[in-house]
Amino acid sequence: MVLNGVLTVTAAAEGDVAYVPRKELFGGEYWSGFRTMDENQLFGLLTRTLLFARRGEELETDPDRKQIIPYFVVRRGDEYFSAVRSQEGGDKRLHKKRLLGFGGHLKAKDIKGKMSAWLEREFEEELVLSGRVLGISFLGIVNHDGDDDDGVHQVHMGLVFEVSVEGDIAVNPQDNLVEGEFLRLDNLKGKRDEMELWSSIVLSHLLNQTSVDGIK
Repeated sequence: MVLNGVLTVTAAAEGDVAYVPRKELFGGEYWSGFRTMDENQLFGLLTRTLLFARRGEELETDPDRKQIIPYFVVRRGDEYFSAVRSQEGGDKRLHKKRLLGFGGHLKAKDIKGKMSAWLEREFEEELVLSGRVLGISFLGIVNHDGDDDDGVHQVHMGLVFEVSVEGDIAVNPQDNLVEGEFLRLDNLKGKRDEMELWSSIVLSHLLNQTSVDGIK
C-alpha cells in the first residue's frame, strides 16, 4: 500500500506549512475542478516537490506556491458525513455553509511515520469518531484558481482522501461546526447550493463516480 510509505521532512521548523510549487503541479496551469490521481502519483509528487515555509502574508499571497490541505471525505456504507458552519467566529462569508470535506493546513511536525498513520492522526484532529477507521484511500486533487474569492483558493489545494468508518462521528465544538449528519449522495445533491466551493466540487466527483460505477 503506497500510503504506508514514509516521507522525509528536512530543513523545516515544526510549525512550517507544506506546499507544492505550482510549476510542479499539472505543468503550472491555472485550473478549477477535480482531477483524479492515484496513490503512486501522489507519493511521487510529494517525494519530489514537497516544501515548507512559515505561514504568513508572503505565503498567503503567492499563487506560485500551493499550500496543501488534506481534505477528508468520510463514508459509512453508502452515506457521507456532512456538517454546517455555525454563525460564530471565522470568516462571515462561510457562515451556515455546508461541508462535505474536512481538513486544515499540513505542518512539518504532522508528518511523522507512515503516511497512513499521520493521515489518520490528521483526520482525528478534525472529527471525533466513536468507532474505528476501516481504511483511507486517495481520490485526487480539488482546486479552484478563480479570482472570485480574494485569491484564497489560488494559494491552496486539497488532497482529497476518502475515510471509510464504522460508528458515529461528531464535530469538534471549537471548529464552529453544527448539524453533523450522515447523508446519502442523492440527499447531498439537493443541498449543493448550501455548500462551500470545494465541497460542491467533490460532490460532483462522487456523483459522477457513482454514475460510472452504476451505483444508485
